[in-house]
Amino acid sequence: MKKIISIFIVALALLGCQENYELNTDFTVPTELSSTSAILLDVTSNVPVQLSWSGGEAADGGVVLYEVLFDKAGGDFSNPLARMKSNLGALPNLSVTQAVLNTIARNAGIMPEETGTIIWTVIASKGGVVKTTDKVASIQVTRGEGIDNIPTALFLHGSATENGGQTGIPFRMVEEGVFQIYTTLSEGEMIFKSAASGEAFSYYIDDTSKLREGEVAMAAPALDQVVRLTVDFGTMSMKTDIIGNSVRCIWGATFDNIAVLNYVGNGKFVGEGDIIFIDQSRPETNPPSWLGWTEERYYFIAVVNGQEVCWGRNDNVSPERPVGGEPASFYSLYEFPWSQWDHLWKMKGSLDYTHATITIDTNANGLKIHTFTNVTSIK
Repeated sequence: MKKIISIFIVALALLGCQENYELNTDFTVPTELSSTSAILLDVTSNVPVQLSWSGGEAADGGVVLYEVLFDKAGGDFSNPLARMKSNLGALPNLSVTQAVLNTIARNAGIMPEETGTIIWTVIASKGGVVKTTDKVASIQVTRGEGIDNIPTALFLHGSATENGGQTGIPFRMVEEGVFQIYTTLSEGEMIFKSAASGEAFSYYIDDTSKLREGEVAMAAPALDQVVRLTVDFGTMSMKTDIIGNSVRCIWGATFDNIAVLNYVGNGKFVGEGDIIFIDQSRPETNPPSWLGWTEERYYFIAVVNGQEVCWGRNDNVSPERPVGGEPASFYSLYEFPWSQWDHLWKMKGSLDYTHATITIDTNANGLKIHTFTNVTSIK
């Protein structure tokens, strides 16, 4: 009998817990949308356009997630021009840069230096339940100067290029409308095109530093350095960064070089070095006195415009040691201010006590990655 009573009490407790933690997906959608009624767009401006809404909330006071849809005037949002999560995903507002709004306006068919209307609405969701408000707001936008033939790929042409203009050298697309290339330039001319060869749209930088469409060759900044050219069709601009001719692969714990990678052309830095994980039992690894474990974390140090920066892992620190079979994106490089214990990878265990070729390829199938090859044992 006592056993039966105990089971009954446990069952009641479980039922009580189920009632206490039952998911409540009851919520209302926004009833009022607010934004500027008209704007003259300036794609170089840092002042965002603010969208906000009110009137929607969860019945239990919980969090409602919001997403904003954009469409051209007369559209029904079934195939929106763009969709963006609200600020922090749950705030009843969204900040949109003027460059992004310009892209939406262009996709709505509004030509440069013309005025047209785009519309927006809000989708709300909670616990997998999605609802769309029946409210729609409109913004009259006037576009400034711009380029409408924005390429999906970009190539560097001209006599100043590494191949002397034999064919176009590809940029890497870092985001929509933004292209980047690491290269060297000699005395001569250069121009940007939408294809490596054949018929293509052409682009250049004019005397006011604005990106223009047209077949106009530019004098290349002939420098005895690697340069990074970033062409941004959103802001109609080009940025030139001077990159050191070598990049160091170093241990995070000691700052000692694993290898020095020199620029070899075609967007690649290559170097060789001995890889021995840092440990107190290995005095040749220069272990710091505080180290009580085997340390194999590493990153890269590059020089950009005369300042050392970290080329490291995007999601801060690798918690896992790779075992092989990781996607190429695992080894993608991103640029950060240097901080000793941020943006490191762990070495694959099989690299301990080896000699390897380390390569940074700044445009490997659209990624900026590093690899270890020609690995041989040094034991």
